[in-house]
Amino acid sequence: MQFQFVRATRFVRVEVSGPADVGAFVQGIHAVAADTLAQGDRLLLVNLLQVEESLDATGHFVLGEQVARQLSHLRRLASVVPAARLTRTSEKVARAHGVQLRVFDAEPAALAWLLDDDGPPEPAPQADGSLMDPIRSAFWEAYRHLFPPNAQAIQLSNGNLVIAWALARDPQALFEMSTPVTVRFEPGLLASMAQAPAAQRRRIAAGLEMTFRAGLLGYDPYARVPQARVIVLG
Repeated sequence: MQFQFVRATRFVRVEVSGPADVGAFVQGIHAVAADTLAQGDRLLLVNLLQVEESLDATGHFVLGEQVARQLSHLRRLASVVPAARLTRTSEKVARAHGVQLRVFDAEPAALAWLLDDDGPPEPAPQADGSLMDPIRSAFWEAYRHLFPPNAQAIQLSNGNLVIAWALARDPQALFEMSTPVTVRFEPGLLASMAQAPAAQRRRIAAGLEMTFRAGLLGYDPYARVPQARVIVLG
């Protein structure tokens, strides 16, 4: 990966190009963090349109975690990616940790948000630090006791939940994040949840716990990404 820094009056722009995997991205985030911290930067625009990558859900989790750890000194961070690679997973992970990252598919929109000091307040995470709608929150609250305390659930743009957690201090781990668990919801279940009051949503979610547990049988958090677990609830 190659980085080109250009400092404007109010922000710094970094253009990134070349092939990249998760390791290269992590090294790049550390380099950008060191540079912006040394220069006292507060607003950062990262253009990733020329980067060649194909990150999976785990990779996006790792990036969000690294941004939260390394770039918390920034007031706002906007990144620009091709529309086909816009998942918002890293954005949601970083924002769950209080870092104001937004991902765009065009630089003008990213720059407008980055420099908008008078814009509306950013939406706050849920009480548990997650960013998801009330229906997915009900399922996560029902099943989070099945996962380590540091597990995070992120709602993707397609409505699925992805659950993963950091393994950085685990001597058995080959990767920084666990193999993700993806939860898909049948349309009929979502319709029932949408019509139900909060208490009934909790009962519906709790009633499917045995199905969820069955979907976790044989799950290995240390497995490679192609063995990621998918659980369908309906």
